[in-house]
Amino acid sequence: MEKIMVKIANQEESLNFHEQPNGLKYLRQDYFQPESGFVDSPQSYLIKQLPNITNPTHFHVQNQFQVFIEGAGSFGPHTINPYIVHYAGAHTGYGPILAGPSGLNYLTLRAQHDPGAKFLPEKIDLLMRGPKHHYTSKQFLPSSPESMNNLGAAELNWDAQELDTGLGIGLLRMPNKASYPFTLGEHSDGVFLVVINGSIDADGQTLGVHKNIYVPAKDKRFEITTTNSYAEILVLQMPQKNATY
Repeated sequence: MEKIMVKIANQEESLNFHEQPNGLKYLRQDYFQPESGFVDSPQSYLIKQLPNITNPTHFHVQNQFQVFIEGAGSFGPHTINPYIVHYAGAHTGYGPILAGPSGLNYLTLRAQHDPGAKFLPEKIDLLMRGPKHHYTSKQFLPSSPESMNNLGAAELNWDAQELDTGLGIGLLRMPNKASYPFTLGEHSDGVFLVVINGSIDADGQTLGVHKNIYVPAKDKRFEITTTNSYAEILVLQMPQKNATY
C-alpha cells in the first residue's frame, strides 16, 4: 500500500489567549502550520473555552468538525460532555456554546482553511443562501482496558454515514497488533482520526489520546496500525464543500 501523506497534530505549540468584543474568552493552540496553498491548508486546533463563558451563535465559510474532549457545558439545546462530535457545514449557523464551571475544551478540525467566526446577527449579511448541514453525534465513551483486551478484531461502527454528502462519524476499535484499511467515500474531502483511548502508529510515530491526524482526499485508500496498545479512534470523514458556496 502506498505511503499516505498524513498531517499529524503538533501538540507542542503554545497556547494563546484571545478575547472577543462580545465577551468570548478562550485559549487557542494551533496544531497544523499553514501550507503554501493557504485556502487548501487543513486546520486542527484546540480551544479551551474559559469557565462560564459563552461562544455566541456564529457560522464559518468552511465545513468543520468539533470534538469535545474535556470539561462540560451546553451546545444549543444539547448537553455537552466528552466525547461528543458536532459537524457544521459551510454557512450553517450553530451555537451558542456555553462552558460550564470547569471550562470546555474542544478540537476544531477543517480540511480547508477558514478565516474566522462570523457572529450572528452582526454578520448576517455574509451568510450565503444555500443548503444548511449540521449533525451532533451521540456521546462516545472510551471502553475499559478489560473490554479492549478482549477485542478479537478491529471494528468500525458508524454513528452517521451519509453517502450522498460524504459525512461520516464513527468509532474504530482496534486490538493491539492490528491493522485497519480505509477507503474514503466518493464525496469525501479527507478524513480526521482522533485517538480517544490507547494509541495508534502513523508515519513512524506513536500517537496517544487526543492526538489527531488528517488524511487528504487524494489518499483514497490508507491503513492504520497498532503495535504497542489497543486503540479507539474517532473517524471523522469530511464532506466536500457544497458547490453553492
